[in-house]
Amino acid sequence: MTVSVRRVGSGRFVATAPSGATVDIGGDGFSPVQLLEAALAACAALTAEQLIVRRTGADFTVVATGAEAAHEVSSVDVTFALPADEPLATVIPRAVARECKVSRTVEHGAPVAVHLDPDLRQL
Repeated sequence: MTVSVRRVGSGRFVATAPSGATVDIGGDGFSPVQLLEAALAACAALTAEQLIVRRTGADFTVVATGAEAAHEVSSVDVTFALPADEPLATVIPRAVARECKVSRTVEHGAPVAVHLDPDLRQL
């Protein structure tokens, strides 16, 4: 997994995935915290999609809301716009906790190493 982020102006960046997909960051684009929230919501949605579609057949929305502290996000609530009926109210949180790589990484923490490499090719 590799994503590159390139500066395109003062406080503006573009993230590029290996597929060529891009996301604007800063300026009128997403903030880094919003990208984290979007990644959590998207991962939860993708994880639960088949469960929800099989049971309800409906499209749905997932909202992630982060609580920010001084220089970190202290918690994130991920909410599915669905009735809180059983068994979805039980099955969805379990599936996300077990299978969503993004939420598992945030919950368990992952070391972040920062390096400088003058030979890194421009992506």
